[in-house]
Amino acid sequence: MTINLTTKELPKLREYRKTATILAVQIDKPFTVNTLEGTFTGKTGDWLAEGIDGERYIIDNDIFNKTYTEV
Repeated sequence: MTINLTTKELPKLREYRKTATILAVQIDKPFTVNTLEGTFTGKTGDWLAEGIDGERYIIDNDIFNKTYTEV
């Protein structure tokens, strides 16, 4: 089922910040990883991340650098 909202119907957007800490490593060659959504391939320079429940996922380098800072 798809719901189409017009700009008029869209509720006021509010700001949210990520608060969870993840583990991540930048990979220097193409790689494949099994995620909760299936098997995906990362490219050279992408990050392999592990979430708070041990789930793994790939993050594009540009997105990672805009979203995360090392703690």
